[in-house]
Amino acid sequence: MPLKSIFMKFAVFAALSSCSTTHYGTQADDPVPPSGKLYGEYLAGAYASEIAKPKARSENYAKAYARMQGDVYLGREAVMAAIQNGDWLLARTLSRELLAEDRSSSEARIVLASHAFSKGDYAGVLKYTKTRDEATPMQAALDILEAWTHIELGDYASAEQAIIHLDELTYFSYMGDLMRGKIATRQGQRDKAKQYFKNVTGRGVAPSETRRSQARLLIEGGEENEALELLETYSKDLGGLETGPVVNMIAALSKGEAVATQLSPTQEASIALVEPSLGYFTRRGEFVEAEAFLRLAQLIDPQNDKAKVWLATLLEPQGREDEARNLFKQIDLGSPYKVDADMALANYHFRKEEDDKALAILEKSYAENPIDGIRESLALARRIREDYAAALPIYDELIAERTAEEIKEDTSLLYYRGICYERIGQWDKAVVDFKRVLSYEPEHADALNYLGYTWVDRGENLHEAFEMIRTAARLEPRSGAITDSLGWAHYKLGEYNIAKKHLEKAVELSPSSATIVDHLGDVYWKLGRKREAGYQWERALEFDPTDKERINIKLKLKGGLEAVKAE
Repeated sequence: MPLKSIFMKFAVFAALSSCSTTHYGTQADDPVPPSGKLYGEYLAGAYASEIAKPKARSENYAKAYARMQGDVYLGREAVMAAIQNGDWLLARTLSRELLAEDRSSSEARIVLASHAFSKGDYAGVLKYTKTRDEATPMQAALDILEAWTHIELGDYASAEQAIIHLDELTYFSYMGDLMRGKIATRQGQRDKAKQYFKNVTGRGVAPSETRRSQARLLIEGGEENEALELLETYSKDLGGLETGPVVNMIAALSKGEAVATQLSPTQEASIALVEPSLGYFTRRGEFVEAEAFLRLAQLIDPQNDKAKVWLATLLEPQGREDEARNLFKQIDLGSPYKVDADMALANYHFRKEEDDKALAILEKSYAENPIDGIRESLALARRIREDYAAALPIYDELIAERTAEEIKEDTSLLYYRGICYERIGQWDKAVVDFKRVLSYEPEHADALNYLGYTWVDRGENLHEAFEMIRTAARLEPRSGAITDSLGWAHYKLGEYNIAKKHLEKAVELSPSSATIVDHLGDVYWKLGRKREAGYQWERALEFDPTDKERINIKLKLKGGLEAVKAE
């Protein structure tokens, strides 16, 4: 919440409280009047929201609401804060109190309806859904819950009636069509279901859930091959990096194994709350609502691992890393979301510079699930750690498993393998991979730059190398690495003034690249600007150079470029 909004609401509370101090009274041994406590509790709750402290936010909003129970706005804030904190007992207590003041509150009703649904109390759900609020996200959640309650009770007509209002909120309208498709599937209305699913796919939303729903429909009709083709095409469009249930369905269908074609209403209701959360809410920056939907989904179905993974993904950038890490750890082996959780947890440790922990997670995950996504993540981690010899076998495997056409469509694996070959001294093999990349993509700027730069550095094929680097620079004029290559090519030819111009530009574009800053130091030394050269070499040491670069830079700081040559 912006600070301006906080202080505007502070003014509202000041006005309200000026009329209520007599009601609450002031104790002689209490120097802070109730109105002052209210201000403090409200602002503490608002500030806790700003700094991502859900427990403090919930406690302070609840205290403030206890002092001002007639304030509907504050009651709604208190309920949402309790949801964020995962304190369902407090959320239910506050919701009952709020409904006594505001029977239409969708925040209060969704808490109580979700609790009733989780207990199988469908009459209780319908008690809280019969009153309507304005077109709000929480009201949309109630509509979804009401629909799945009717489906559980076998009343499909009422279910369709319940989701009509989803069309009033733009992004939720797709959820209406997705649910209509599922209702039609349950009724055996295949053509109708196919049309609804087609409507959703045309909007580019909820792609994974929609494809799985389409696949289940095909399987129910005995069209297993068509279902497999549908899912494989979807996975291929994602670059083969899809994880989760789609991969499991593809594996089962490929082996001729049975695939469950119908989920329980509990599972479906939980899924229906998860799908809008990241797409609708986070794109709009409404993280509180997104978190609420994900937590409600878990309340309804504690086994919904997608809700846990997405919630953790939402919490981490908000500074709630410990909460996120604990959620990732809750995903058990055998869950279709285990790979996602492992990769996210590994990334968490990489950001904490706990590389050994991150690699251990990836190694274990790779042993358990040797799928493309985890393999590529592990290979990338090994490259980042400069363990190119360990990364190379993974790229060999990934390339060997692909057809020539698939490699032509995505040359990244060839490019990365070429880097590994070059770094472990197998330059001839690296050249083969880089040239193969360029045969498929003549304007692959990175491959042009890598091959051209290395040839220049080795003093080989200088004319061809220069042309490659110039082409790369034309394609990517804002790339510090490519601008550096152009400068380094001139440096290797002894054209130091021209090299200086390009290398200074490269440092502007990539100011924290140890390699580029080191190169600038070298050209300054050649131009007789030795003090400036030493300054640049000192800076390069601060930017995490490779082991080889670090050794050479330290030699240069002791005895200049000549010291490296002597060594």
